[in-house]
Amino acid sequence: MSATRETANLDPAAFTRWCEDQVYTPAIRRGTEILERVCDLHLLELHRELGIALMLATPRTAREVADQLGFEPSAHIALEALLTRLAERTGVVSVEQSPPAHFQARAAVPDGTAELTALRSAMVELGPGFVVALECVEFGRAHFVTALRDDPGMMDRVLSGADAEHYPLWVQATNADPMQDLHGRMGARAIAELFPGGTILEIGGGTGNGIRHLFDVLQARGTLDRIERYIFTDVSPRFILGTRRAVREAYPSVTCDWKYLDINKSFSTQGIEPESIDLIYGVNAAHVAKDMVGMLRDCGAALRPGGRVVFAERVRGRSSEMAARELTLNLSRYHRTAAQRHPAHRVAHGYLSPRCWLSGLEQAGFRDAAIFPDLEAIQRVFPEQYAAVVTGVRGCGR
Repeated sequence: MSATRETANLDPAAFTRWCEDQVYTPAIRRGTEILERVCDLHLLELHRELGIALMLATPRTAREVADQLGFEPSAHIALEALLTRLAERTGVVSVEQSPPAHFQARAAVPDGTAELTALRSAMVELGPGFVVALECVEFGRAHFVTALRDDPGMMDRVLSGADAEHYPLWVQATNADPMQDLHGRMGARAIAELFPGGTILEIGGGTGNGIRHLFDVLQARGTLDRIERYIFTDVSPRFILGTRRAVREAYPSVTCDWKYLDINKSFSTQGIEPESIDLIYGVNAAHVAKDMVGMLRDCGAALRPGGRVVFAERVRGRSSEMAARELTLNLSRYHRTAAQRHPAHRVAHGYLSPRCWLSGLEQAGFRDAAIFPDLEAIQRVFPEQYAAVVTGVRGCGR
């Protein structure tokens, strides 16, 4: 092992300071505040347009509301998230959490048209790309009924790149929006300090946010040659081909393989040999796994001794928390239903809490599980913080 490999390390305090100073800038903080309010206003409009207040004249469950609206069977998950967020943030409905949760109308929905216009103008002023975040939630509002009633497979096609018409929208949403793009920045910074060299496997590489940031950071540091081989994977041929084209043009000297890999299936049966990988990376991808612990065990089997996983992820502050972006993501049947729930490591669908991540890594046999930055420290300066890097080292008992 080279001296470079021996000294690879991440200083948690320095990483936290970098996030405070360089990642969560005033523009990011203000943009997050605007996005959260815009999401609330769109949810209020959906509540009004769908006539949900009348349905909630007496307490009802989200499933009962979904059935009355004629939505597909799993749509109640999206409606429960919507109603819970409205109860927590607006007061137009109340919630009785005793399972199943029951909701009841409490106040009229105000007209938010003027406020939405003002907030869009404020977002535009923050700089290039910020308005993309609004376009993402606007897309969810516009297609809410279509995706939950008329064409339940629609959003899965969009998120997998199978919908050519909306492919540019998803590329923008995952790369141009600075509030989303920062996940790739954080992941790249962590790997630059934790990765001593060797082979990297990226899972769920999508439209290239992870590989783009990582190569840029390593090149800027003069350490791009640490990558002996980079294996970029996804389940979408369109995403793989699009990212391959961009990376080959920007970094022709880096040895890259481009493969189909379904993280819900055994890695070894898809061409990833046991103990062949030094680091497994993902940007908002690992949480998509149906069986979280099973996927992490596959990661452990693919890693060489001492290898690690690094996942740049959105994390939930509370299990009931609905991210603004989930106004759109919850329209995906897969996003709503795929997760195998578990009280310790998979309390909710979609994004995981920090506690769930650490529990899942421990269950899968990883050691030195950690989350960066220090979320409690960030919370004091940016209460709406939402991004983290999750990492763990392959355990010795394999």
